[in-house]
Amino acid sequence: MESLILFIWRTLFAWFAAVRDLLFPRGCAGCDAPDEVLCPACRTLFSQPCIRVLPDSHADRCYACSLYRGFVRHAILAWKDHSDEECDSVFASFLAGLVLTVLGATRPRDTAASSLVLVPAPSSVSSMHSRGRWQTLPLVKAMQHDLRGYGLQVEVKPVLHLEGVKGKSVQRTGASGRSERIAGHVRVDETFIDDDSLFIIVDDIVTTGTTMGHCATSLHQAGAVHVIGVALACVESEADRGDVRHM
Repeated sequence: MESLILFIWRTLFAWFAAVRDLLFPRGCAGCDAPDEVLCPACRTLFSQPCIRVLPDSHADRCYACSLYRGFVRHAILAWKDHSDEECDSVFASFLAGLVLTVLGATRPRDTAASSLVLVPAPSSVSSMHSRGRWQTLPLVKAMQHDLRGYGLQVEVKPVLHLEGVKGKSVQRTGASGRSERIAGHVRVDETFIDDDSLFIIVDDIVTTGTTMGHCATSLHQAGAVHVIGVALACVESEADRGDVRHM
């Protein structure tokens, strides 16, 4: 009976999805190519991993799927600011692939850990209200599913929270402005921190690295020994060109 109900549900869902796509056709989140969540060409753009230096942080660097520019930027903004939730699973697959690449490149120095803990980067209350959700939480849940498919022990623990932060990070310019916004406002739920796991902070965009750096340091101060950060994209400006390099 349970399998029959599941079959009926999947059939109805597929039917409604087909009707929706017929009445309201969508385009690629990156380049607007017809009938694509993210077209093959734009998917390829998310396979250009890079490393960004995180100065004055426990995690001295973070990893990104690509640079934040062109169609990569368009796709992320469509997902982040225009509620294109169909991109959730697509972006999660990119991030899961990045994690696998990083683990392969850094073992055994940075990953002498028994399991992986995916930590969604925190959002301010105002950001979650305006967007209707905690943007990185569905990403880490989908990443968990993908990474477990490779036989890895993976948990999701939303242990980072922002308290007393006003406005969005994009409203602050420069590393100092972003640091002032977040400094002292990152709270860690220490109940779920252990020193045996590799904690992976997952964010969408790394601009100056300030938020990621503060989060990594906060996790370390709460007892996490192994901490790295991953993101969909990182910004490369003229001022910090030397801080970003391709893997």
